[in-house]
Amino acid sequence: MNNDNPANGDQDAGACPDVDAVPTRLPIDKFPHQPQRSGGNIPFTIQNLRHMLAGYGIDLRWDVIKKRNQYSQNGKTIAQSDIISLANLNGLYHGRIDDFLNTIAQENPVNPAKQWIESVPWDGKDRLTAFQATVKVQPDFPQSLADILLRRWLLSVVAAALSETEFRSRGVLTLQGGQGIGKTSWIAKLVPPDLVKLDHHLDASNKDSILLATGHWIVEIGELDSSFRKDVARLKGFLTAPHDKIRPPYGRSAIEMGRRTVFAASVNDSNFLVDQTGNSRWWTIPCEKLDFQHEIDLQQVFAQLAKDYRQGEQWWLTPDEEAQLEEQNKRFQWVSVIEEQILERAQPDGQYGKYMTARQVLIELGFSNPTNAQCKEAGAVLRSIYGEPKRVNGRTQWKVYLRSSAQVWHREEPDPNEY
Repeated sequence: MNNDNPANGDQDAGACPDVDAVPTRLPIDKFPHQPQRSGGNIPFTIQNLRHMLAGYGIDLRWDVIKKRNQYSQNGKTIAQSDIISLANLNGLYHGRIDDFLNTIAQENPVNPAKQWIESVPWDGKDRLTAFQATVKVQPDFPQSLADILLRRWLLSVVAAALSETEFRSRGVLTLQGGQGIGKTSWIAKLVPPDLVKLDHHLDASNKDSILLATGHWIVEIGELDSSFRKDVARLKGFLTAPHDKIRPPYGRSAIEMGRRTVFAASVNDSNFLVDQTGNSRWWTIPCEKLDFQHEIDLQQVFAQLAKDYRQGEQWWLTPDEEAQLEEQNKRFQWVSVIEEQILERAQPDGQYGKYMTARQVLIELGFSNPTNAQCKEAGAVLRSIYGEPKRVNGRTQWKVYLRSSAQVWHREEPDPNEY
């Protein structure tokens, strides 16, 4: 008998063949589950697959940030096709091998964001204050609110990486300012480049767009105004969802996984908020410029924040902070023709009020046949002025105080005493 034939089971079980070399079969008699008959194939079981992987020194891990499998052999990255080739060599290949590989990988999660934060312990030196100063806000915006938004958002980034329970992002850090002031470059420098996705044109209705976004720790939403035009309600729901349904590469079905992504956005236009029903998700800071060429050690900034997070500091806004944000966000709201005309004619109160539906108000303003969308928009504006409507004669109505067109023109005439 030729004892050097690896098929006879005499190969050194302690050796780890390299997939780059010409591979040889592992000893058949060492597999946990043996063929049921002489000369038969090795049963395709997860235990046998684990044995094969260990025999070739292959390590499988699940990247919780990128949401995909990592394959390596003796510290060198390999492809799934290398594993399939070895499985074929050993008579282990099966159409469901992808499911087994995903199961084994998810038993060994790896979190590169957490590893980076914890790579060097915090040395006790405060760097956060200096880092907040790299964002120069416009003079008419409260510096205290900008500092709060930055701190809370950075804490949410830490929470996304370190949380052992359900994580839900509460706000999108939105840097508003002119083109070329360093908004994207500032975001790009926050964390290692493979953990951040820049200028992502997020479409909350597109699975590929979602998969690309949720495969990163931080995502900058590019062309925010175009995302708003598609479906604001869907976008808002997606941004703060605690879970994502992910279909792993080669996987047969989607699985639900905890969210590990936090979003930022950069926008040039000062009137970019188009939703009339609340904008507290958009943590907007109007910027004059951003210093993205600073030499601050950001790993230490996040290590500092990790200490605060572990001591229980929250990453969401308090009710008072949220009220401040809502008030400041009004300056960024886009005013439509309907809103402009209602605001021009409507008074908060007056001597002669009249109960009217949103449709009746639009007709009074000159819209001959208002659409449902126009009525919905008008209703949102009326709600912001007069509060919740009442049911009058079976219809939703507000008590509205409208100026006449003559009153509006008279009000807008300049006072000659001012000149």
